[in-house]
Amino acid sequence: MEEYDEYDYSGNSTENTYDPHSFFQWNELLPTLIVYSITFILGLVGNILMIFITFKYRRMKSVTNVFLASLASSDLILITVCIPVKIAKLFSYTWQMGAVVCKGIHYMQYVSAICSVLTLTAISIERYYAIVHPMKAKYICTISQAKKIILLIWIVSILLATPTLKVQIHLPVGRYGEYRYCVRGWDVNTKLTKFHEVYMFILIFVGPFCIMSLSYSLICWEIWKVMERRLVMTSEEALSRTHTSVNGNERLLEGTISNNGGKRNNRSNTRDDTLMVKQVICMLVTVVVLFAVCWTPMLIDNVLTAYGVIHFMKFGTLKYLSSSFSLMAYFNSCINPIIYGFMSRNFRRSFVQALCLKTDTRSLDRERTYSLRNVSRRGSHTRSSSVR
Repeated sequence: MEEYDEYDYSGNSTENTYDPHSFFQWNELLPTLIVYSITFILGLVGNILMIFITFKYRRMKSVTNVFLASLASSDLILITVCIPVKIAKLFSYTWQMGAVVCKGIHYMQYVSAICSVLTLTAISIERYYAIVHPMKAKYICTISQAKKIILLIWIVSILLATPTLKVQIHLPVGRYGEYRYCVRGWDVNTKLTKFHEVYMFILIFVGPFCIMSLSYSLICWEIWKVMERRLVMTSEEALSRTHTSVNGNERLLEGTISNNGGKRNNRSNTRDDTLMVKQVICMLVTVVVLFAVCWTPMLIDNVLTAYGVIHFMKFGTLKYLSSSFSLMAYFNSCINPIIYGFMSRNFRRSFVQALCLKTDTRSLDRERTYSLRNVSRRGSHTRSSSVR
């Protein structure tokens, strides 16, 4: 995670190379500082609001939202613990915060990343059961089960991130070892470093995204089948009405339409539910895609650097790219609440309500809220009806 600047780790350079009070290049420092500051402010406010509204408002207490609150919690770790240290590091060419912070800060970065991606994977599996297997979801996808899974995810994340404590070292540099750098040791144990980078790439990207791709593909396939059956049923019903009208049974047709007024409303509600399903799925897929876009470049860069494809002493374009990859990974921790606000009406209204400190929630609680489980039940009913 740590971008490696143009440092000489041999310890043979002059003392000026390691002077922590050297001249800062503000044309490079200022953009990075701005991005970190924006990420800190937006991420802190957005993720706290996310957790607050999930547990404050009854209408927001769903299995998916509980998982999203856990995702916001992992982002808060990156924001509140790691970003302040990264900002402080910008103003020094050496590491002056000790070995514990050196190892701990990178360990927490990976705990946050692993917890985030495992939570996104759990959400995709929960949505799969809710859409494709709604009857099983009644017993499997509950809030109490979700809380147990979240606890397990956090424990597993804490354990899976432990290799970082071994590979991240507090390296003495300078002619007399009077300064320190916080790096992943290249000369100490290169095999372990290579293993660590590949291990994190598979753990954070390859494995989870294979599972999520499969889950969301099956979900989209199920939704498409339900919509296709619904279209066929609607067409058959329209043809039968036309045939009745041609035979002169206008009164019977009017009576049928009158009696089926409630059915029309049900079909309208089903269409609304289907639209809500698509919006929620699009929101979740967008969160997953942006996580991949923000984290994958840095993970690949770490792997290539560990295997010597890219030199660990980065200059020029490589240095700017490496810094940009690191900034992208941190910036991901603040964009999820923005996605919820743009793509979910319930989240957007709850955000506004929380920011305006409104206490009367009855009007919003009375509003109809949709769940993918209800939609999937209707989809199952559609399937059974079409079979008949």
